[in-house]
Amino acid sequence: MSASAPEPPRAPLLLVASSSVTGPAEGQIALARLLRARGIEARIAADTVKAGDVKERLEAAGVPWIPDLSMSRAVWPGRAIRDVRVLRAIIRRGETDLLHASFSHDHHMAVWAARGTGVPVFRTAHRRRDVEIGTYRRRLYRLSAGIVVHAESYRRILLERGMEEDRVFAIPGFVDAGKFTSGRSPALRREWGVGGDVPLAGIVARMKPERLHDRLLEAWKLVGVPGARLVIVGRGEDERRLRALAPDGVVFGGYRAGAELVEAYRALDVAVWLREGNDGACRGVLEAMACAVPVVVGNEGAPPELVGETGRVVDPQSPESIAESLRDLLGNLPFARRLGAAARARAQTFSPERYCENVLSFWRRLRPS
Repeated sequence: MSASAPEPPRAPLLLVASSSVTGPAEGQIALARLLRARGIEARIAADTVKAGDVKERLEAAGVPWIPDLSMSRAVWPGRAIRDVRVLRAIIRRGETDLLHASFSHDHHMAVWAARGTGVPVFRTAHRRRDVEIGTYRRRLYRLSAGIVVHAESYRRILLERGMEEDRVFAIPGFVDAGKFTSGRSPALRREWGVGGDVPLAGIVARMKPERLHDRLLEAWKLVGVPGARLVIVGRGEDERRLRALAPDGVVFGGYRAGAELVEAYRALDVAVWLREGNDGACRGVLEAMACAVPVVVGNEGAPPELVGETGRVVDPQSPESIAESLRDLLGNLPFARRLGAAARARAQTFSPERYCENVLSFWRRLRPS
């Protein structure tokens, strides 16, 4: 190998069985972009069947994608078998020397396509259910070179289920602290009908049952901070039900993306994140922290490890536990803002460059010699 050539892997292929960047795809695209900046020819294979914004985001990031793979979790078995054959042909032509999967669907395809080729397969186990492995998933994991998780607690679970210690690596998520910065958002507060000095808590997450918005609404009835408001930012299938449940003092702030998302975080005095979504890296927690907002988080997965001493950890099923933490912070905004400043300083340590280096180091350590 010449002195100027990158160390292996030369051309990793990141697999994401999703058409939306609201889950793991966003992180994989950012990783591929960072790898390419290092001279590593990373590419993405994402869902080409379902309509979504992954292709647009890949083009904006300058990351090549592979349109010949359908990569969809909602296809007939014959389509999945064809994907395995296409992926195996890509490997045999020497176009990739490492596969990294994000979901069970693409992990399954990667393992069988790479079998007998010497190309290693890695997997990111994003969520709690990804580490609660049964017999079949245990086999897939053992046929893989290594497993990435986003929380030490999830690493411990996999070790308890028999995974080898050196093949499971906990790598926390990352945030662009140059994009998500501290500040205030008086215009957005006015749009929401919230005065500048009114204590404001908010949750920024898709409205679906597993995100526990209903527990937050129950807790809100118990907070008891005079004049305080709660904003629910996002969209989703559960919105109609949540609007019917919402008590006084609750605002629905709409869906926000891009610069509007940054403003939504800045408008808050306290953010709430009760349970992980599809992306176990819990990007939203770090985004709020980078905007100097303290975060009240549920006690499972990555969030408690991300916030450390800069936030509050609660039982997400206990309205009383949630209400107590919200009351402590909303009732003492100077203290909440000091925590927010500490949260931003902590968020800055979770840089994209650090994440990229950790993944690359893990790949290189476990690649076959």
